[in-house]
Amino acid sequence: MLDGIHFEETGKPAVVVATSSFVRLATSIKRSMNLEDLPLVAVSHPLGDRDAAAAKAQTVAEEIVNDLTG
Repeated sequence: MLDGIHFEETGKPAVVVATSSFVRLATSIKRSMNLEDLPLVAVSHPLGDRDAAAAKAQTVAEEIVNDLTG
């Protein structure tokens, strides 16, 4: 979350990726920092082992790219 905020503040495109358990917190932080336009992509919680996390990353990769380039 903090990296995404820092990128936004320096004019670099960013997307925050959070597990479903942290979406509410990430949204609250975005609002408190006046960064409602900062894209937030959710993946199911928990990430799991390396293979499970990689599979979850694949499911949101296109959305992340679209948020960064759109």
